Amino acid sequence: MLFDSYPHITSAFLKMMRDFGKDADYDEAKALLEITFADCYEHYGTTDEEKELFRKYEHDYSLRPIAVPFENTVRTVQTLHERGCKHYLYTHRGHETSQYYLKEYDIAKYFSGFVDSSNGFPSKPAPDAVEWICKTYNLDKSETVMIGDREIDVLSGKNAGTYGCLFTKKENVDTAADFVVKDIIEVLEI
Repeated sequence: MLFDSYPHITSAFLKMMRDFGKDADYDEAKALLEITFADCYEHYGTTDEEKELFRKYEHDYSLRPIAVPFENTVRTVQTLHERGCKHYLYTHRGHETSQYYLKEYDIAKYFSGFVDSSNGFPSKPAPDAVEWICKTYNLDKSETVMIGDREIDVLSGKNAGTYGCLFTKKENVDTAADFVVKDIIEVLEI
């Protein structure tokens, strides 16, 4: 939920599709990717070869648009850090990509730990990674909030016994989240 990466991810997916002579609607592909990559792959019948090229394009930081922090993200993370809160990143992205963006926008310093695809945990909404973070860093689950921009993020936290916060601009969403915020700065009030 730190970065608006879906325009970049969608561009990479569409570029891959064009390379294989296929068409895809931007809005449809983006909506599917926002649910899970697996949903998008299933819908378009994406082959392993296509997935590999998509991942290559996704890691091309010169492909525009590039992922940028959501509005107020840096300020929110910094403010919470100054208040003594600890941040732990859990992403399905690879280590290189997640660290690239954190360093690019100078916010890695606000994080106390990281879990990415290299750790080998089952995908969200499985609770394994959140449980590992809580155990490893001795976090009280009753004081821990999993914040994300997808329902699988929220469910990963909820399944691990933490609070869940959904960051979305959408209206009237059906969610298991304990909190819903439209602007990430609202997290300061939770």
